[in-house]
Amino acid sequence: MPRFAVWLRDSFVPAPQLVRFAGSTAMANGEAPWQPPVGGADEIRAELRRYLAAAEAE
Repeated sequence: MPRFAVWLRDSFVPAPQLVRFAGSTAMANGEAPWQPPVGGADEIRAELRRYLAAAEAE
């Protein structure tokens, strides 16, 4: 998934800052959509894990 997110952000999307992600649980809880970090796959993987841990805690 992180490599796909990097590819999508850097190669396909005309404006990478417009890429957003929000799971259905997050949306139901009123959370703002998540924006992938500027870094590479490791940074995206770490941010996804943080996001999932926060969602599971609720």
